[in-house]
This record gives sequence, C-alpha cells and structure tokens, in this order.
Amino acid sequence: MKSKAITNILLAFFLIIVGNITLSAQSQLVQKGNRHFNNNEFANAINYFQKFLEGNNDIETERKLAKCYVQIHKDSEALHIMEKLVSDLRANSKDFLNYAYLLKRMRKYDEAKHWFKKYAKIKPRDQKIKNLILSCNLINELEDKEQFIVNPISINSTQSDFASALYKDGLVFVSGRYNKTSKQIDGRTGEHYLDLYYAERVRDRFLEAIPFSNIFNTKYHEGPACFTPNEHFIFFTRNKGNLNLEGKSELNIFTSRFNGKSWDKPELFLFSGRAYSVGHPSISPDGRSLYFISNMKGGYGGTDIYLCRKLGFSWSKPINLGPTVNTSGNEMFPFIGHDNYLYFASDGHIGFGGLDIFKTTFAQNHWTFPVNLGPPFNSEKDDFALIFKGSKEEGYFSSNRSGNDDIFFFKQNPEKVKSLHGRVVDLKSKQSISDVEIVLMDKLSKEKVTKSSEKGMFKLDVLEGENYSLIVSKPGYKSKRILYFNQKGSIPKQLNISMETTPWVKFKGVVMDQYSGRALEHATIELISRSYKTDSYCETNDYGEFVHDIDPSQSYDIIIRQDAYFTKVISNYRYQGDQFEQIELQKFNKNDNMQLFGVEYKKNSVELSDNTITELDNLANLLLVNPNIAIQIIGFTNFDNGRKDNKILSLERASRAAEYVISKGITSNRVEYKSGGYDAGKPALTVKLLEAF
Repeated sequence: MKSKAITNILLAFFLIIVGNITLSAQSQLVQKGNRHFNNNEFANAINYFQKFLEGNNDIETERKLAKCYVQIHKDSEALHIMEKLVSDLRANSKDFLNYAYLLKRMRKYDEAKHWFKKYAKIKPRDQKIKNLILSCNLINELEDKEQFIVNPISINSTQSDFASALYKDGLVFVSGRYNKTSKQIDGRTGEHYLDLYYAERVRDRFLEAIPFSNIFNTKYHEGPACFTPNEHFIFFTRNKGNLNLEGKSELNIFTSRFNGKSWDKPELFLFSGRAYSVGHPSISPDGRSLYFISNMKGGYGGTDIYLCRKLGFSWSKPINLGPTVNTSGNEMFPFIGHDNYLYFASDGHIGFGGLDIFKTTFAQNHWTFPVNLGPPFNSEKDDFALIFKGSKEEGYFSSNRSGNDDIFFFKQNPEKVKSLHGRVVDLKSKQSISDVEIVLMDKLSKEKVTKSSEKGMFKLDVLEGENYSLIVSKPGYKSKRILYFNQKGSIPKQLNISMETTPWVKFKGVVMDQYSGRALEHATIELISRSYKTDSYCETNDYGEFVHDIDPSQSYDIIIRQDAYFTKVISNYRYQGDQFEQIELQKFNKNDNMQLFGVEYKKNSVELSDNTITELDNLANLLLVNPNIAIQIIGFTNFDNGRKDNKILSLERASRAAEYVISKGITSNRVEYKSGGYDAGKPALTVKLLEAF
C-alpha cells in the first residue's frame, strides 16, 4: 500500500512538473508573440500565436492573431478567426467594428453594413460610423466603365513593389526584393527592407531593374521618392532617424543634389529628425510646393498630408491641408499632377475598403471635396501611389489586389474615347460665335477648357458612358450650363448651342493699402460665378486699377490677393450700377499684434461671451481665407490676483479661444496660445501674427 501511495504521489508530482513546464512553455510563446506584435513585427508574431492557440482558447491572443493577418494582407485567414470572435459571448464592440472593416475590404458590403450597424448600437456617439454605413450603400455606384486598361508590369517581384516617381526614360520604384544592402528581414512583412530601384522603359517594355543608387540604399527602409522638375534634386523617405517615445524609428525625408556625375550625400530635410514621422514626398511641377505626410501633433488622425512652400533657399513651416482632405484615418502617398490635382490614398474617406485613391484641387481659395477615382484604380484592397506625367492618359499606380503590393500600368482605353464636336451660334441671327469659352466639368471637377473657332466650332474628347456638364460663356452673352450624357455604345452627335445676347458691364476699381492709401500694382482679382463655380481673373495696373467684364445677372465671390497682404474675400457680389470700387488690403507684418477690442470677460471668468465669440468668428474667417497664416493667441487679465493665478487665468482664456478657432476648421498647427498674465491696458485676448507660409 505504501509503495502504491508513493508511486501515486510521484506520478502526481511528475504531472505537476510537466504541467508547469507546459504552462511555462505556452507562456513563453505568448510573451515572444507579444514582443514581435508590439514591435509591429506581425509576420514573426503569427507563428507564436498559432502554436499557443493550438491548445488554448484565449480571446485576446485570437484578436492579436487576426490583426497580424490583416496587417500582412492575409484576409481569408483573418476572416476565419474573426468569424469565431464575433460569435463569442466575450466579443466587444471593437471586435464588431474590425470585423465590419474586414468584410468591407473583401467587398462583402451588405454583411459589413450589418456589423457596422451592430457596432453603432453600442457606440452611437462614434461620428465616423455614419460615413462607413453610407459607403457600403454608395460604393456599388462606382462601377468600372472600362475607360482605362490596367495591367501589372513585368518588373514586379514576389515581394512588395510600388511605384514612386517617373525619372528620365523609366520608373523609380520601391521594392522589398532580395538586395545586398539590407540583408535583414523585416519582421512586420517577412520581406527584405525596402530599397529604391530604377527600370528603364523602352517602348512598351521594361529593362531589368537595378538599384537606383548605393548612396541612398542602406540597411534601412528607403522610399518612396520624388524629383524636382529638372531632376537635379531628389527627396526620399528613410526610416533611419531619432527614436520616438515608444522606442520606434520614425520616417524621415532626406534630400540630395545631382552634381553632374553622381548624387551628393543625402541630408535630412528641414522638418525631419524629430519625434514624429515625415515621408512620402511629392513636389509640384513648378518645384515650389512640397507635399508630404506626417503624424506630427495637431493633425486629424493617423497620418495627414502637409504642404511646405519654397521661400528662397528654404521652406515654409508645414501647412496641414485641413479637414476637407485629412480625416481621422490615414492619408498617404500624395502626388501633385500637371493638371493641378492632388492625388492621394486614404482609408478615411468613403471608399471600397483599405486605401483608395482620391483627387482634390486647391481652387477658389479652398481644397475641393475629394473624389474617389473608382474602378479600375480602386478595389476592395489597398490602392495607392498613383503617378503620371502630363495628362492622365497613362501612368502607374500600386495595389495589393493580387496579394502582394504590385505596380500596375494604366492607359486610357482608345475604344472609350469619343470626340464631341459642337457649334456655338447666336440665338437670333444664327451667326457663328467665336472665342466662346467651353469648360468641360466631370463630377464637379474641371476636366478641360477650350474655345470656339472663328466658325463657332469646338471639339472635346470625352469618355464613353460618362456624364458631363458644359459651362458656356462669353462677354455679351448669357452664360449657360448644358448637361451632356455620353451614353454607352452611342456615337456623339454634333452639339449645337445657341446663346442669347445680354449686355455685360465693367467691374472696375482700385486696390490700395488700407493705411497708407498707396495703390497696389499687380494685385490679382479672382471672380467666381456662384451659379456655375467657374472663375476668371484680372490684375491691377501700375496705378492699382483694374477692369473686368461681368454678367450683371449673376452674383460673384471675389478674392483679392497681393503678396505680403491679407487676402480679402467679397462674398455674393452683385453689380449695383456703374461705380468705381475701392478695395483696401491690410498689410501683413510678422510678429505684429492684432488686438481684439470686442472681447469681453466677466471678472476672473474664462467663459466666452457673445461678443468674444463674434470676434473669434471674425478671426477664424480671416484664417480660412488666408490659409498661409499662423497666429498665436495671448490671454490677459485686467485684475491682478497674483502672478500664479494671473498666469493660470490668462492661459485658460487663450486656450479656450484657440480651441474655439480650431473648431471652425482651422488646423491646430496654425493656432498657438500662451499666457500674457496681468496687464490692465491690454484687451483680454491679443493675436500675434507668426508667419506667412
């Protein structure tokens, strides 16, 4: 009996030891998986989480495994796990939301809408959920009209490849293929670190891809990149730089000059090397504006798009493009085209799922609402990095729709391009009218502009199956909008347009300095038709005077600009008879103070009064029409309560005023604030002009 009891005790002890060893081994699996997961090394984390879950049912580890699969674009594997997650009684609202995102990304829009609604019942205050549900309803309207032919290019590898920039006679692109400069494997993707490559294009084929430059390619990630118009300077992204508070390396932009023989050693761009990321540079065709992404403080979400303007040999402070373009999600891969449209990828605007490609333009003093390019550019997966040269008849974009990131070549389908011929005549005399401006509009964006010939004839290339509107105008005639539906399979007939005569008038005046009365030469006046959203321009002469023909039956928004002066906007202007307008502009001087005399506070109060709100509304409007201005709001108190309390009270006043201005659509990196303390002679709020970008 004793022998049997001892045997049982030893067996139990052995089982306890084995169990503890097993538990310890399983715990180590989770710990190793978490270490990779927390470093965003998702590909490395998967193996540890999978092994742990073979003998365990742990919902938190399942969530992490699902996220790993999503991050490396293995959606089917992620879906299998998430289907189990959302049916678990322990599932929470975030599980429902992540599941809905994945379903949307896989084009299961009806199912995605169901789970978005289920999430919305739990989190009704989440503002973005309405747009997500709306996107599931609207996405089917963006059908592929076969207007562009899309094919993957021959230089794609089995690793990630995505387009970066057109250079010389070929393409500079980014790839995670095997290379000699970075032998390490990226734990996030399971691929080699990204490098820049170049492939020359000969007619319709590419020669073998080669590393772009050994000076640029290192053991770190490099790319994407862009070039100045003369191709003498390069701006490119690299993840080598200062570590942030979490110990992770941020993206930085580097720049280099081609000295005629080789590229100089890369140097950090002005706003790089800080505790935030900057990357994905794109320079405008005139070389004066640099667009890039950043997660710097004061943005709207993950990564936002910023703009720096060239100022002599330096660059302006970064300007956030604002809430029309940037969302609570990620905006990435900006590209500014020769058509003055900014193309970018976003997962925050209404799209098919993942990243979609959108376009916007800065017109009439604001960024237009982004338009989704639709198929074939966008799919249920990530689509990004669109680039082209000249017109958008052909170019490249990138997508993981086939698995890995690949580069796709697009070309306008010649079978879908139709010529629309037209003739413009006088309504009564039937005589041809020359020099009539015809603006072709597509989805509220200006696509093409032409003028009628001496015989009143015009020609525009249009895409089959697309709906357009034509804005037709000429001084002395009544402007008109014509809707044109280019039906699929039909041959466009000649469009005959009759125009009715109407007397136009002269909009004339002078632009002068508000304080000195000095005439301002070469000031620009932009007149925007409120009915048709078309614009025209004139400029002041050496005496500050201007004259421009306008249609007196229309109302206009007028924008007056002059370097070193605040931009002025006259809204809803209507002609009131023959008069000479006097327009005064206020000069901008850096570090000047603007005193808000209408500001009122009760003693020791920080609450915004009605008069204070009116003054702050005026300030916000000034910033809206002057997107290149940054300010600092300084708070004061007129009652001395001691240095410490004075500082606290005046800082809170400035802080609340800044928050109010920002709530009106002004990006936070344009509005600073500080305490001014006690000053009996100062208004409670003073505004200091910091910079004109």
